[in-house]
Amino acid sequence: MVDALQNLVGRLGGLRALVIGDLMLDEYVWGRVERISPEAPVPVVVVERRSYLPGGAANVVRNAADVGARVSVVGVVGADPDGDQLLAALANLGADTEGVLRDSSRPTSRKTRVMAHNQQLLRVDTEAAAPLAEELAQRLVEAAGRQLGQADVVIMSDYAKGVLTRAVTGPVMERARAASVPIIAGPKPANLGLLAGARGISLNRAEARACTGLPVLDQGSAAAAADAILRQVACEAVFLTLGGQGICLMERGGSPHHVPAVPAEVADGTGAGDTVVCLLALALAAGASAVEAAALANLGGSLVVRRVGCATVTPEELAQATALNGHHLQATRVLAER
Repeated sequence: MVDALQNLVGRLGGLRALVIGDLMLDEYVWGRVERISPEAPVPVVVVERRSYLPGGAANVVRNAADVGARVSVVGVVGADPDGDQLLAALANLGADTEGVLRDSSRPTSRKTRVMAHNQQLLRVDTEAAAPLAEELAQRLVEAAGRQLGQADVVIMSDYAKGVLTRAVTGPVMERARAASVPIIAGPKPANLGLLAGARGISLNRAEARACTGLPVLDQGSAAAAADAILRQVACEAVFLTLGGQGICLMERGGSPHHVPAVPAEVADGTGAGDTVVCLLALALAAGASAVEAAALANLGGSLVVRRVGCATVTPEELAQATALNGHHLQATRVLAER
């Protein structure tokens, strides 16, 4: 497993990924707390600086770019300064933003996190989550169609903000199938049914419970939930992330695999799901087995949760983590073969 993953990391660079989904701007307001407000029992944050990062589906773009993939983006931002800033950030990553449309009727989705002493105190969301207008959805489908012929994999990143509707996912998936381009999706429960036939679907524990109504408490219950999702969506594989319990993998026609978690001291889980779905997609596009893809995504997730804020990983970090966790990866292989 170690040699296979080391080789896999080396094949990620140069892959062509098409990311479609809800683009967001992540704003971080960094400060310090020295007193409680006299107006209400809340802390007063003295702002020291602000920082901005691509968020939502745009964080998937950032993850893919940072491991060396060539990325095209299809999505919607507002005709506002936040949209300008997000487009500039994506361009700085080297992403092709030709497929990003501007919509003057809605703001660019922005998550503002107030941080003090390396802890998140508050999040403020600015967004409009209504489904895209029919004309805009059609333009989005056409933009995706222009990019599909150059893609090795499509990543659909759903944050339920109105982009991945049936009017978009249906035609895009039909075109992707016609072009033999696999689709890996990170859906929200309400949109799970829109992704029938995907190569793989990544969900976390809470999302799996919302999709199935089943408790997800241990390996056995996770496997039952993953199997139920597999039958609901008729996809090829379900990757169910379980935090400190690793990943449960269920493939069509196969037995459940449990990929144990890599031990990590969690500082912030923000964006870890984006890292996982990105690495799953790129690994599968590079020819990895589903178990190898899950093991690589597990490693990547264990790295980003150790940092405060949305983080990404580099090929060098993945290679080093693979070498350092050789014994753990060997255990992953043995567990998967039982």
